[in-house]
Amino acid sequence: MTVAIRKEQVLCLLVLGIGWLVWNGLGGASGGGRASPKQLDHTPAPVPATALAGAPGAGFARAEILAEPRETRGLPPRDLEFPEPPPLSVAALPLDPGPDFAHALALREDGRIVEGVALAGAGPPAAPPSPEPAGGGQEPAAGRAALGRTYDRLNLQGLSEPFYGFVEVDGMDPFDAESLKSFEGRVVRFRRYREKEQRLEPQSVFENVREIKLAATLRNEVARAARAVPADAAHLDQRAQLIAWLLGKAREAAWVYDEALAQAELYTQTSGGNLEGLRWQVRVLRARGDLAGEHQLLAGIVGEHRETAFRYEGLGRVLFQLGLHADAERDLLRAVELGRNDPRPHGALAAFLLARGRSRDALRHAARAEQTLGGLIDPGERAQVVRTIVACHLAVADFAAARTALEPSSDDGSRAYLQGCVAYAAGELPAALAAFRQAASGPDGPAALLGQGAVLLRQQDWQGALDAFAAVADQAPLLRHRALCGTGLLHLRLGQFDQATAALDRALECNPLDPYAHYLRGRVLRLQGQVAGAVEALAGALRLQDDFVHAVAEMAAAHSRRARDARGDDAATATLWATRYGDRAAAMAHAPSVELYYWQGLYRFAAGNPRGAEASFVRARETAQQEAERGRANGAIAVVQYSRGLVDDAVTVLQKFAELPKDDPMRVWAAARVAEIDDHAQKEMLEDRFERVELGGTWSVEREEGFGVGGALAGNRLTFRGRVSSSGEVRAVRTGAVQQGRNFLAVGCALQLAGGSLRAGFAGLRIEMQRDRSGRPDLQVQVGVRDGRPRLTVIDNREESQGFDPAIDGFDAAAVQQLELRAVPRGDQQARRCWLQVRWNGALVHEQELKSLGGGTGGELRTVLFAQGSRGVEADVTFDDYRLERRKER
Repeated sequence: MTVAIRKEQVLCLLVLGIGWLVWNGLGGASGGGRASPKQLDHTPAPVPATALAGAPGAGFARAEILAEPRETRGLPPRDLEFPEPPPLSVAALPLDPGPDFAHALALREDGRIVEGVALAGAGPPAAPPSPEPAGGGQEPAAGRAALGRTYDRLNLQGLSEPFYGFVEVDGMDPFDAESLKSFEGRVVRFRRYREKEQRLEPQSVFENVREIKLAATLRNEVARAARAVPADAAHLDQRAQLIAWLLGKAREAAWVYDEALAQAELYTQTSGGNLEGLRWQVRVLRARGDLAGEHQLLAGIVGEHRETAFRYEGLGRVLFQLGLHADAERDLLRAVELGRNDPRPHGALAAFLLARGRSRDALRHAARAEQTLGGLIDPGERAQVVRTIVACHLAVADFAAARTALEPSSDDGSRAYLQGCVAYAAGELPAALAAFRQAASGPDGPAALLGQGAVLLRQQDWQGALDAFAAVADQAPLLRHRALCGTGLLHLRLGQFDQATAALDRALECNPLDPYAHYLRGRVLRLQGQVAGAVEALAGALRLQDDFVHAVAEMAAAHSRRARDARGDDAATATLWATRYGDRAAAMAHAPSVELYYWQGLYRFAAGNPRGAEASFVRARETAQQEAERGRANGAIAVVQYSRGLVDDAVTVLQKFAELPKDDPMRVWAAARVAEIDDHAQKEMLEDRFERVELGGTWSVEREEGFGVGGALAGNRLTFRGRVSSSGEVRAVRTGAVQQGRNFLAVGCALQLAGGSLRAGFAGLRIEMQRDRSGRPDLQVQVGVRDGRPRLTVIDNREESQGFDPAIDGFDAAAVQQLELRAVPRGDQQARRCWLQVRWNGALVHEQELKSLGGGTGGELRTVLFAQGSRGVEADVTFDDYRLERRKER
């Protein structure tokens, strides 16, 4: 018998064995009894005393007893000027069809202001000459033609000249009578029109009638054409041609649409209610703009034509025009499903998606429409689908595909206009202008005139463009807002900002939802310095079209301008937004853009990201096609390298520009930067943060007799603390700081007065030069807090002391004040003159020329930290972060 033990049983036995061993181990010392812990008394150790913050004698100073102020060192790299890029490009006037806003970079134009252009006022377009009244002295032939357009013509036997008036033939239709060769036995009644008297005679019966011709009115012409087509199924083609002809004539008089609709209904009846008849009815209703009638017709279709691509396509178009976008897309998708091999629903869905700003989705359906286009026979419908296909290719700036799609289309009157749009978007301006002029007499006449104005604007034919835009605004209300945008762009290019703003405001009144008008308005305001208004206008453009790359780039420029004008946190926030918009514009561009990469690098550098800036400039250099663009990018890279301390690399790049011609702007720029780098290398900086116990020999503390307040180091700061015994001054002078005054560049420090300190006194930073026997200095500049307010005094060339009260935003007398006095040289090293710049908390608060400090100044210049007070006042003044910039001694 075999006994099997499972692994669970083995584990159970092991657990029991280990438990038995543990039990025996605990109880072994007491003979198997249970162990119990011992209890001991705990005596807590005393808590070490810790000085509280702010308590007397609680300073946390690093005691470096043997330390002196740190050695002088070279200044950090100075700010070099970047190569000046051209002004940000501007988007040219968009046409329909054309690139969408995400691909508007294809339409970018030079953003420079063209000056010195005078424009004549654009007058209204010349009206076509109207015929003079009969008998008004016109030529006989012209008079007879004018009469023939109003009155019937009656020719009598034996007379060469006809009579004009109103004719009737008893018992006959006038159009049947018009075709008679003989009027024997017919009663012809006629009211003759007397040309000289300009009156109608009473009706009378005329005999010996040879011929009658009805008046050449539009009604007679339409009636004559309709009578010519028999009302049977054998002449459906002729009736279709008649309807198409009537739709063309309806541009002259709206009542013709009624006749066209009647003929379409007759077509449907004689064809047995086939789908083509319904198509003609819908086409007439769509041309007339009768949305209600079109929807009623489509919704009322029953029977075999209800579930067809035609019906759902029509319903989708109507719903889209009504603003029901979700329902429209649903019906159009159903139409595409039912008509997979029919290009018309694919074209309708592509047009819908394109209008909704979904160009990539539209392009997929346009490609399907292009594949199935061969099966579409009707030239009008074929032209409409081709137009949609071309528009989709142009929207994504695929000009070659747009031309290919345009090739198989027939010349239906709009081909020339589409050719002009393709050439305009591709930058082929002469070809575009020729095509638009050819299309001016076709169905796209107003749009073609707008295209002419857009081309002339890009060709800088300012007067011709202005006249064209004025004509479009006058003749085509639906294009008026775009013509006004063109006028605004024209004035913007000429620097006429007030006129540009007026035109753009009118454009926005016509169409408040035009992103291009908002964009142009934002650019105008930015160039005028109205940054807040520019940001608001550009935000409006981006709310309407968030992928409008030009508007994004313009927004980055507006925030960059705001950063230059702002201070503190506002400047930092604006710089951050400029960087974000600059990154977004460069990333959104449909093709790599040298311009956007370069501006992105500038924004990144301003935001303190030199590595990111260098990466942007490298991309700009790799993308550039022109030598000037590559040179500008290389120059910018050199500036960034220098800012990172790679001085030799930067100088090597800059010296290569010496190979360019002498007058080349980049060579001139690079030479100036090399000179600045060499000059900056001769400068050094001394810092003292008082991180020690004693001042040492680098500072000399002086005080006037009886002042009662001395200087000492406390808490890593230089302090003047105590009660003033007698009115006077205590000062700390940096010994041997600037042996030659011409070598002085700047001095700064941090100053803080405790609350209530020196209520009647003056503490701050001073520079001064040698004094005469009377103790009056050649130069003395003092900046600091006097009697609780900011104060600046200047003595220059021993002239009378000048006093200034700088305006400091948010001044707090008890806060830390960052003070700086800087001498900015103007001119060469020997003949240079110096301008004093006074900065308070980083902001420039005063600037003036210094007569006693220049390239030839040789005396010692002293830098002083001082405190002055009246008797009995309390002094509690601290100085920190002393820094001195100077040229190296030679």
